[in-house]
Amino acid sequence: MADIISHTTDNMLDEQQIWEALKDVPDPELPAISVVDMGIIRRIELDHEHTHVQIEMTPTFTGCPAIPQIRERIQQRLASLVAHVEVNVTFQKPWSSENLSDEAREKLHQVGIAPPPRIVRGCTLPMLLQQSLTCPYCGSQQTSMENIFGPTLCRAIAYCRQCHQPFEQFKPL
Repeated sequence: MADIISHTTDNMLDEQQIWEALKDVPDPELPAISVVDMGIIRRIELDHEHTHVQIEMTPTFTGCPAIPQIRERIQQRLASLVAHVEVNVTFQKPWSSENLSDEAREKLHQVGIAPPPRIVRGCTLPMLLQQSLTCPYCGSQQTSMENIFGPTLCRAIAYCRQCHQPFEQFKPL
């Protein structure tokens, strides 16, 4: 985790530095991925004195149990950079798996979780059940959906008939 972020020439914190600092904040349920790469950070607003920052985030699910942890981790990470950190949760525009960055998709694959397929015209769960899934271990599409209910609301359990590995599939939302 980076402790120091270079400041602009006038020693003022800017929005880009906040975005960079938030890349150090892991998602509690998927620690290989930052909250920035998850796409849950929607807006950052610094006041004119650069002493107060408001972060707007949209969790992956309305009832996400990790909201307090995410809020706390954001506040802890930014505490050394700005005096006051406010993290607000909004659901005005729901989170979608399309918000995942390409880096997040690659990191999911690296930790053995199949990234969600790209959403086609708002079709989500039926698509997950009808589409061939790609095994993150061997790349085979000889897979089957074993259970749409995985360890978290955003993941399902699949099985690869080629390498005989169970794996998690990040649901398209």
